[in-house]
Amino acid sequence: MFLSLSTSVWILIAAGATIVNLAAMQWIIQIPKYKKKQFWMPVIGVIGLGVRGLVQHDTLPETLYLYAAVMVMFPLTLAPVRGTITRDYYRWVEDPTTKAGKGAVVWFATSMTIMMIVMGAVYAAGK
Repeated sequence: MFLSLSTSVWILIAAGATIVNLAAMQWIIQIPKYKKKQFWMPVIGVIGLGVRGLVQHDTLPETLYLYAAVMVMFPLTLAPVRGTITRDYYRWVEDPTTKAGKGAVVWFATSMTIMMIVMGAVYAAGK
């Protein structure tokens, strides 16, 4: 199915997902010291999913699909609550006993779970 795209197309898709991730996360994360750390996400994704692909004996297109999906998943999950994340962070800096807003935490956990289920279902359907 969708995994029947050529490897070169999946490389382009993964590269595009990396660019989208880097650009979107720079916009989402409004805390200067954490903006620089966002550049590690693609590196961690390549290493983590690359090792997973080797262990699971996945083809390169399968691994690239998972990488692209993960790279897009984080901005999609965090963008709607970016203001809340920033506000909660600065409140926490002022008073370390401050807890994160429950709405943002629930949104993040729920949307990540749904996206991972969809990502897994699409992956299973594409095999």
